[in-house]
Amino acid sequence: MSRTIEIVEVGPRDGLQNDPVLMPTEVKLDFIDRLITAGVRRMEVASFVNP
Repeated sequence: MSRTIEIVEVGPRDGLQNDPVLMPTEVKLDFIDRLITAGVRRMEVASFVNP
């Protein structure tokens, strides 16, 4: 039986929540594009929750 490990990047969602400065949308999109270019194939970029 083979086992698979899946790594999910959550920086664009969780990682930026602790930053005291709000990242502009254009900068966040560039960050996500760079992650894709680096080979990241699965990431969480948003969370739909009731504030």
